[in-house]
Amino acid sequence: MKLYKDYYFHPNHSQRAALAALFLLLFPTFFPNLFGPLGRASPSIFSEWNAPKPRHLHLLEAALSTQSSVEHQIKVWAPLPSQGWKHCPQEPKSASSKPKGSNGYIQVFLDGGLNQQKMGICDAVAVAKILNATLVLPHLEVNPVWQDSSSFEDIFDVDHFLEVLRNEVSIVKELPSEFSWSSREYYATGIRPTRIKTAPVHAPAEWYLENVLPIMQSYGVAAISPFSHRLTFDNLPESIQRLRCKVNFQALAFVPHIRELGETLVNRLRNPPIRIQNAETDSQEGTNDLDRQGAGKFVVLHLRFDKDMAAHSACDFGGGKAEKLALAKYRQVIWQGRVLKSQFTDEELRVQGRCPLTPEEIGLLLAALGFNNSTRLYLASHKVYGGEARISTLSRLFPLLEDKKSLTSAEERAKVEGKASLLAAVDYYVSMQSDIFISASPGNMHNALVCHRAYMNLKTIRPSMTLLSKLFLNKSMQWSEFQHAVLEGHKNRQGQIKLRKEKQSIYTYPAPDCMCQA
Repeated sequence: MKLYKDYYFHPNHSQRAALAALFLLLFPTFFPNLFGPLGRASPSIFSEWNAPKPRHLHLLEAALSTQSSVEHQIKVWAPLPSQGWKHCPQEPKSASSKPKGSNGYIQVFLDGGLNQQKMGICDAVAVAKILNATLVLPHLEVNPVWQDSSSFEDIFDVDHFLEVLRNEVSIVKELPSEFSWSSREYYATGIRPTRIKTAPVHAPAEWYLENVLPIMQSYGVAAISPFSHRLTFDNLPESIQRLRCKVNFQALAFVPHIRELGETLVNRLRNPPIRIQNAETDSQEGTNDLDRQGAGKFVVLHLRFDKDMAAHSACDFGGGKAEKLALAKYRQVIWQGRVLKSQFTDEELRVQGRCPLTPEEIGLLLAALGFNNSTRLYLASHKVYGGEARISTLSRLFPLLEDKKSLTSAEERAKVEGKASLLAAVDYYVSMQSDIFISASPGNMHNALVCHRAYMNLKTIRPSMTLLSKLFLNKSMQWSEFQHAVLEGHKNRQGQIKLRKEKQSIYTYPAPDCMCQA
């Protein structure tokens, strides 16, 4: 019996190895977050907990030791000159008045994030105008990525929306009682004759007149879902295009508490607490001159570098083999192998400009453009893949890095906390008030702000992804060469108005549809 007990409590080497292997197999079951590359917000030991080392150390060290000149600072903060375009004069009420009567009610169900939904709202108003229909306040679907159930009323000032458009289109907050059956739940439970599911992407006005108008006239109501990107950008009457612009730039104002929180952030960015500096620093006249150029000013950086973006890009971000495996698994589960970019090598993707800039790379871009360590940088981002470890290099370059949490208390953020659309709305508001806006990679937020800031003639830096990718691949390039190439490559990417071409979005290029020549 003693021998049996000794054998039981003192397993041999092979048994210990078997037990260890069993433990490793079962551990992820009991602690899934630790091994969960599928968790958008939770850390994973395969990625976020492995702090990546700087990938461009020689450039980083040079950027940290280089001081930009006062002349360079004056130039980088200078506002855009007039570009020969202005807001169009308001049309007389007689020219824009809505027709009497209505052909029925139209409903739209909008998916996507905040800025995709904004585009859908603009298109919905335009389609209602085309059909001479009464628009029901658009229904915003629950965001499948961030699980945000915020409604139109939660984000936008409904009374303002109705007032701005009252002479354009008939809009109601909800259907009258006789049509109360036409609800999201009703359309989710079966095939309904009043639901239009076949609206083609970028459909012309004629399609709506031929396919939606008859249903609306027969039943009194028509519901279009899906509706995102379902109206063409071309061959529409000027009045319809101008109406889309009016919705985008005038009617869609955020609710008061979002504007108030945004204004609080802007005020704290422009008027930071006075820092106590030592006498030696104060005596450095050159440093003070540099600081004065950016005093009271700030840059908004939309750092679009979440886990979805990192995985879908199929690029290598320097986290080693473990990170590659974690992102590959995430990519496989979420998109089931439909990410075609994963068949290319990292270098091929970078040469094509298809890799999002990392926090380190966007920091080096900003430094090369002339922003220094006294620049106040506001980070507009929901989640940064890799957390604090990933943005540590950016923080070294720009120690005055701020975000919503660093500038406000939990009580001040209570109404927006945990609601992705409301948080994005706050960032949008702050971005529109900033002296300079820059986005790390293209996307709906980037396009919406490029458009809105061009409409307001505000400086907006659009990184050249293909140029930067080639520069970062050149590991022997010195800082002076890098800076010269960046400055030359971005001279005409700082908010200069570009006229919209055929098939391009009116929500990215506001001229000439939304603007008039001065």
